[in-house]
Amino acid sequence: MTAIAALAPSDPHRFRNAAEWLRSLGGVPLERVIFDPWPGTATEADLLRLVEGDRLCELIDGTLVKKPAGLIASAVAMNLAAGLGYFVKRNNLGVVSGADSTLRMAATGRIRLPDLCFFARARLPNGVLPPVPVPTLAPDLAVEVLSEGNTTAEFDQKLREYFQSGTRLAWVIDPVPRTVAVYHAPGEPVRVLNENDVLDGEQVVPGFTMPVGDLFSNIPSARSGG
Repeated sequence: MTAIAALAPSDPHRFRNAAEWLRSLGGVPLERVIFDPWPGTATEADLLRLVEGDRLCELIDGTLVKKPAGLIASAVAMNLAAGLGYFVKRNNLGVVSGADSTLRMAATGRIRLPDLCFFARARLPNGVLPPVPVPTLAPDLAVEVLSEGNTTAEFDQKLREYFQSGTRLAWVIDPVPRTVAVYHAPGEPVRVLNENDVLDGEQVVPGFTMPVGDLFSNIPSARSGG
């Protein structure tokens, strides 16, 4: 993935054709778009109903878009969650949450569900998570794990929204080449780590490190066909 550009304002509700509409959703495959309720009419309540039923979706300009499911991606996220969650709890740094975290992005009003989030205690209102189902809140660290069916344009959109809503660090994990792309802000250079490198929480999760190879512990290489 390349450096991400600044988010350009647009009217998401007017399109000349279906292709233009799909591009506004990040070019996701049509089978990921939910048609009940009809695209453009979905609400926060519709999203929560599906998420509570274990159907993870995001709400993009009134359209529900399913998050692609994948065992490998889930296992990778859990490996990171185990290490990050333990470190954050031991050091009382904040809160780590998983893939059903429904977060409204202040930059766009869209509701996103990162695969893994870290919220620094010092930056939370009164030091705790807001007691509402969909807070207007961006994680300090946003983590996404690529699955089959994700698109580059989709992740570019999400990363722009995260950073412009207050995120300070993002990791995009690709299980196939076993890499982690490290992002700091739109337009800034992207650092790509491989299995021999070490993830660093930098100033966002100070003191946290984890070998990239540990993300893929007990997970067969996709390229080996295992």
